[in-house]
Amino acid sequence: MRVTTTGRRALAVLATAGLLLVPLRTTAESPAPTPTGATRDWTPVAQTQARNIPTPERYFGFRMGTTGKLAGFPKIKDYLRLIDRNSDRVTYQVAGTTTDGNEYPVLFVSSPGNLRKLDRIVEMNRRLSDPRGLSPEQARALAAQSVPVYMLEATLHSTEVSNTQAVVDIVHRFATEDSDYTRNVLDNVVIMVIPSGNPDGQHRVVDYFNRTAGTDLNRVYPDLYQKYVGHDNNRDWFMFSQPETRIRTNLEKKYRPVVFHAGHQAGTGSPRIWLPTYDEPLSRDIDPITIESANSLGAQVGRALIAEGKKGVQHDDAYGIFFNADVAGYSSYRGTSLFLHEIASARDLAYPFRSADGRPLGPQDRTMRNVAPYDSDTWTLEQMVDYAKTSYYTGLKTVADNARTWLFNNLYQVARNSLSWTGGPRAYVIPAAQRDPYATFELLDILEFGEVEIHRATKAFTANDQRYDAGSYVIWTQQPLGRWADQLLKIEDYPINARKCARCPLIMPYSETTDNLGLLLGVDVDAVPDTFTAKLERVSRIDPARVTMPATPRASGAYLVSPNSYAVGKVLAALQAADVPVFRSEGTFTASGRTFAAGTVIVPPSTQARTVLARVSAETGVPVFATDTTPRVKGFQLKPNTRVGLIRGANNMPGGWLMWMFDQYGVNYQVVGADDYTGGGLTSRYDTIVIADGVTRQRIVTGIDPARHPADFAWARGVGEAGWAQLRAFVQGGGNLVAIGDGADTARELLDLPVRNVVPSNRDDFNVPGALVHNTFDPAVPAAWGMPEQWPVWYYNNSAYQVTSGAGARVAAGYPRQGELLASGYAHGQQTLAGLANVVSFDVGRGHVTIAGSEITFRSWPRSASPLLYNSIYHGPSQPTDVPRFN
Repeated sequence: MRVTTTGRRALAVLATAGLLLVPLRTTAESPAPTPTGATRDWTPVAQTQARNIPTPERYFGFRMGTTGKLAGFPKIKDYLRLIDRNSDRVTYQVAGTTTDGNEYPVLFVSSPGNLRKLDRIVEMNRRLSDPRGLSPEQARALAAQSVPVYMLEATLHSTEVSNTQAVVDIVHRFATEDSDYTRNVLDNVVIMVIPSGNPDGQHRVVDYFNRTAGTDLNRVYPDLYQKYVGHDNNRDWFMFSQPETRIRTNLEKKYRPVVFHAGHQAGTGSPRIWLPTYDEPLSRDIDPITIESANSLGAQVGRALIAEGKKGVQHDDAYGIFFNADVAGYSSYRGTSLFLHEIASARDLAYPFRSADGRPLGPQDRTMRNVAPYDSDTWTLEQMVDYAKTSYYTGLKTVADNARTWLFNNLYQVARNSLSWTGGPRAYVIPAAQRDPYATFELLDILEFGEVEIHRATKAFTANDQRYDAGSYVIWTQQPLGRWADQLLKIEDYPINARKCARCPLIMPYSETTDNLGLLLGVDVDAVPDTFTAKLERVSRIDPARVTMPATPRASGAYLVSPNSYAVGKVLAALQAADVPVFRSEGTFTASGRTFAAGTVIVPPSTQARTVLARVSAETGVPVFATDTTPRVKGFQLKPNTRVGLIRGANNMPGGWLMWMFDQYGVNYQVVGADDYTGGGLTSRYDTIVIADGVTRQRIVTGIDPARHPADFAWARGVGEAGWAQLRAFVQGGGNLVAIGDGADTARELLDLPVRNVVPSNRDDFNVPGALVHNTFDPAVPAAWGMPEQWPVWYYNNSAYQVTSGAGARVAAGYPRQGELLASGYAHGQQTLAGLANVVSFDVGRGHVTIAGSEITFRSWPRSASPLLYNSIYHGPSQPTDVPRFN
């Protein structure tokens, strides 16, 4: 039966009055028998509560999904709190604080009885997730007493607005409706609702949309909707760098959902909704139960949508996200089935989208993956919300109908499979002796946050014919989170069977081809294939390495810090912030019986210097040394309070990640705005300017149109040819320029640098879509101070250079001429890179330039390469001296 708009409004009025308790059902909402043991405590109280909760249309003044109307997140939170106050089926909580200081709300929706015993449910599900000492029979009995948690999340990507609007209707329905459908779901599932995975973005995007209503301005927020990472906020599921990532991961760790239903949107021309089954490739570490469970949900949701006449449902052929941990998510490795729906977007977030030629939207080939192509040329926000609600409602019913099976399979059986898993090495050993103690701490801290069990050797031992000292760490792979640890520590070999057929082309990954933590951070990690014996202790807490400050040196002496750790960036920034003079040695030298590398940090023995160094050393585990006689060694005096400008442009995610890195490390920086290019502003404001990856000449010269955006985005407008010339003059007049990835080609174009990119653009000949590739480093070049002789860098089909003229060019990092270049991931034709330059420094006029063809700061992951960035930022404005000068 089709309900007209007038009919829907009439039904809403009746429901508000408490006269309509069982609404018309679609196929997705058909009743199911209530399983034995359900909480049967429904009372007339529900009717009274329903009368006290206005419908969304009444509260917001429009129905969710109304063209051109979006409910703002502050008012949505107020409405959800109202429901919490008036319903015993809904509990509203604040799970944490976002990057911008906003609340991160989460709601628990279930029967009153389930909510009263939620702590007990959490404990039972925690026990099911660790099967040691729990037989299958005991697990089934425990599952029969508990109920599964179903995590329902909307708008992690904040311009994908339909899902949060749908959540408003969903929560209202479960809070007010008394039907066989709602009873079945609420009796047999605890719904954990995250109204927005990025509340900051909801404030930015929807508030901006409403603010620009009735104007000629663009309606879509033009910049990063998460302060630092924008759309990359679902690429943070193993580094856990952002507060929102950690909040949601903590919810996953505590409540152990069997399903994570992530509501997303795709492009306007995509299928009207995409559902699992997922595409290739598949990691060896994902349990088949989680994949098949998600695929089966996709079939159920697709069936319901088609039965309701909602066409354009497509499966497969996209979203091969289960090869890495960055998109698949942490919870996928602990038994949670990731169920992703991707709904086609509308125009300007909330307005109908129409095809230009009048043809139906989306793929039109009728195949097994698209059994009912969409047959209209128009797509609306109302349809997006309706498709989302059917998807969410059907997923919930499917789990409610088989609640105990989902608990047993996804929590108990997946963890039990992990205990006997033999798909990888027996263990990973992290040797005690590492060149970078801070990197070792960060690696172990990530594993600990993910609840990996970590052991430390109390005595030396031998494994795989290798001797390991006491203090080495052991990560067994046969443990509940052992397969996640394997995912993050293994050397990745991209599967050649990621194809549709034997002769079909290799499917490229949806995301990157490796997330090897050891290589990204600069930690030696050894895979041990067979069992071994060692005296071990379980590590209860990971802290930075314990270090002791040396005795205060004489007034004629100095403090010394090795450049070998990427924490050198923290050291330099902290000393500069405290106005401590900093000298860096040009070459190696000996002091107090110890040899120090080129780039060693040398500072005076002042009280201020000691305070700063003691704090940073304690935070990072990087040791500080002292000498009573300041080394008489050539080097460079850093410019005090080095001022850094960042060119990123609007909505540039690599630039956003750089902002995060700079804020984490305390770098004195500002984003370069359009006004800075006038009147010599670049030279007066900045000593070093960093050009982020993705910043092209057009981004700088053209920028965003100020006539189509509010005045607060004028900083991102184009600066024209005059501004482009000002940037060139900044360098030639003595400024320091550091450029990364695409930004390196922009610098090459700006200054006519003597290098040529020779990487083929034809992907049939050359393709390295996100992998770790070996580089060699020259410590005689300041940009490479502290780097090892050889280590992998991140490479994503970036530029690599031939130096066309030796005059003034110094290669700090390049690709080896011989041997295997690929360290982890996938690469085709990588020998093209052999012998090419990656990081090159130049003197240009009175200024200095360093370019890095590869994206050495990609999402902050390849931290082992970050000294290349910090060295370049601070070295360019420094001054050469024969000896350290502290006065």
